Amino acid sequence: MRIGHVTFGYRPTLGGAETYLAELLRVLAEEGHSQRVYQRSTGERAPEVVPVPTWHRLSPGKQFWSLAATLPWRWPQLAREEALIVHYPLYVLPVIWHRRLVGLSHGVTWDDRPGSRAARLKRALARLAFRRCRAFVANDTCFLREVGLNIRPRERLFEEVAPGRWLIPNCVDTDWWVPTPGREDLRALHPILVPRNLYRNRGIHLALAALPQVLRSHPEAHLVVAGGKGDPGYEEEVRALTANLKLQEQVRFLGSVPWREMRAVYTAARLTVIPSLCGEGTSLSALESMACGTPVVATRVGGLPDLPVALAKPEPGALAEAICRALDAREELADTQQAEVRANYHLRRWAGAWQRVIAELAAP
Repeated sequence: MRIGHVTFGYRPTLGGAETYLAELLRVLAEEGHSQRVYQRSTGERAPEVVPVPTWHRLSPGKQFWSLAATLPWRWPQLAREEALIVHYPLYVLPVIWHRRLVGLSHGVTWDDRPGSRAARLKRALARLAFRRCRAFVANDTCFLREVGLNIRPRERLFEEVAPGRWLIPNCVDTDWWVPTPGREDLRALHPILVPRNLYRNRGIHLALAALPQVLRSHPEAHLVVAGGKGDPGYEEEVRALTANLKLQEQVRFLGSVPWREMRAVYTAARLTVIPSLCGEGTSLSALESMACGTPVVATRVGGLPDLPVALAKPEPGALAEAICRALDAREELADTQQAEVRANYHLRRWAGAWQRVIAELAAP
């Protein structure tokens, strides 16, 4: 089958959504499907990429919205695809005429400013996509509850939860994400790793605010942030907070780390923290870390309760307490989390679920 993927970004690979698409392309190619990716114009050249005209003078956030307005420029090519997998509900509307649509959610994106006009619009578009697509795949139960299904965290994973509606959480390659010797320069820091690009909703400032309380019982620890630039001005804000808290000696900013090098970073860490405030699905970073044998503490936000992580309220004190508990019981927690990820969140299970989705889509 000829399949088109409609998304904001695939090349270059900057985060979890792009990594997800790369794996999905691989899985479907192995099943014999031909595929193309319709994404914003970035100057990247790849045989499978069809650039969609993009207003580059806009901020990345506005570019994300504006792509829905420029997708019609690619209608002739999109119409020739036998199926479309639309990676964000926003982009369903411009292609709603296509007879084989698969909608995909990477998590709730309207919980940053509940009740705002933008949040109401995002939620309305998500509900429209959920109703109108021939099939829909959510990667967490939070999204499903937001669109009206009664389902609890970690319930009915990898199942068709309603006709044509699937819950397929993120998974990782457990043959690749394994413990390694780790980076020696990091091991000496006893790192608490925050593998997040510098976006406000990723909560780096929350982890910084929790650090002084952690250091009172674990003075050897350092907070290590591995992630590239994100929201304009946010890097300056978190560096200023680091200085105000007098934590310059206890915090390291690694910048963007290539995906294939992250295994050594995870393995060097004592603990990984996912301090997201909103806009989070079933975090690939959390799964990668647990598969490598480094335990994870995460905030009780979005799709994170669908993972076998230690959870905390998104508040500095609660996060600090959860971090300390995890450090005190590190080995037991690491073993438990790693075993569950290897048993239940591996790519073979994820691929099998996606193959069932496409098989049903191809049926007459």
